[in-house]
Amino acid sequence: MSLKAFHIIFVAACVALSLFVALWGVRQYSGTGSTTALILALVFFPTAGVLVVYGKKVFRKLKELP
Repeated sequence: MSLKAFHIIFVAACVALSLFVALWGVRQYSGTGSTTALILALVFFPTAGVLVVYGKKVFRKLKELP
């Protein structure tokens, strides 16, 4: 597997994991009212967004490489 393919797969997996943790935090907050779960969701939703932006920039840069 090339470094480009590995990087793209790794970033996609990180985005998916971040969204999963954020949604889990929202669900826990809805069920229990735990402030910690809400903070977890509020941290991981922006993290997923930042990773998407990072992935787009890296993907554009990787297109230029042979």
